[in-house]
Amino acid sequence: MQEKKKIFYGWWIVVGSILVTATVVPSVMATAGLYQDSVVKELGINKSTFALSSTILQGLGIFVSPFISKKLANGNMKRIQNISVVLFALVFATYGLAQSPIHLYITSFVLGILFLSSAMLPVPMMVTNWFVEKKGLAMSLAMGGIGIGGAVLGPILSYCIGNFGWRKAYFIMAGIIFIIAVPTSIFIFTKKPEDKNLKPLGYSADSTQKTKNNYNVVKLGLSTKEIFKKSFFYILLFGMICNGLINTGALQQIPPALGEMHTPAIAASILSLYSLIGVFGKLLIGWINDKFGLIAAILFGGTSFTLCFISMLFAEKTMFLYGVAVFLGLGMAIGNVLPPLITSEVFGQDKYGDIYGYVNSTVQLGLSCGTLLVASIYDVSGSYKVAWMVMAIMTVLTIVSWIYSYISSKKYRINNNTKTKEKITL
Repeated sequence: MQEKKKIFYGWWIVVGSILVTATVVPSVMATAGLYQDSVVKELGINKSTFALSSTILQGLGIFVSPFISKKLANGNMKRIQNISVVLFALVFATYGLAQSPIHLYITSFVLGILFLSSAMLPVPMMVTNWFVEKKGLAMSLAMGGIGIGGAVLGPILSYCIGNFGWRKAYFIMAGIIFIIAVPTSIFIFTKKPEDKNLKPLGYSADSTQKTKNNYNVVKLGLSTKEIFKKSFFYILLFGMICNGLINTGALQQIPPALGEMHTPAIAASILSLYSLIGVFGKLLIGWINDKFGLIAAILFGGTSFTLCFISMLFAEKTMFLYGVAVFLGLGMAIGNVLPPLITSEVFGQDKYGDIYGYVNSTVQLGLSCGTLLVASIYDVSGSYKVAWMVMAIMTVLTIVSWIYSYISSKKYRINNNTKTKEKITL
């Protein structure tokens, strides 16, 4: 009886993932812009010169994700991740020593590699390995650390920059990463349950490969080379590019668009509101995935995002302004929760490591172009409205391509049992 009450170790993997995504990821994404004004003033550079460092860091994922993903899947993930987290903290601190843009760019180039191998690739891989049931909830919690970290670290770093200077703020952030993420990686993370003589949550080794609650263990009857020849693979990647475009198009361009229509105080309150709703949105989409299946989760997230862009067309009015906050918050999970879930459901757990690197590459490609696309449309048309219509269309394309790929892949599965909607228990 005592063995049944023991907490499944996979949930400790989730807790560790929250700690790592809450420290490593926001340091180069959500909070990266906080240093901008202070850095450009002291170094005597313009904002676009500083912003290029973020472009280098995130754009690098387009080219190296498949390589790193394969190394993590087939090699010693724990060793790679441990070294990467330690180096990430140390290299991040060198931002505080920068004397020129070249220094910023070199640091960003190195961090672009370590960012992938320490957090963005191994975290969803581990969650996929540890969970068959409750995978949606586990993934949404693990990736939810990104939003939590951004909300907590933002005010802390703003205070540090204002009171101690941007250089010391970089050192402090590096120290936070080292103190929290390094021990987590070393003492909590384990690549797969078999390394601890365990099985994934919900696993059942019967002849039909069904879990104890009748959930599929997806296994695709195709080799990796054969997958590369299938149309559903490329249609999925097209959807991932669109997904990246709409995410940065929304998250980085909606704030200035709202600033044109409303006072800074109102715009800031909307940003805080959708960030808060976003934490709940990630949990909700994970629950929907577990309860009703992947298609329902895609439709929920995609529809919410589409309604966000439609609301932006009329955001001068208060009702639609709050619609933006609600729908963006509910739909944000399609950016970092759904891609790993879709990859797992389409290609199966055994092919996940080989394929997810390509998925992440195309997402990164979209992310690196989304802001530029919306800004360019604004420059040409003189209005954001055309951009929001384009973003809404791309969201629909994302939904259609993902669902098509998921359904098309089913005929290549070794087992084609249908998931039942039974209540899951730990």
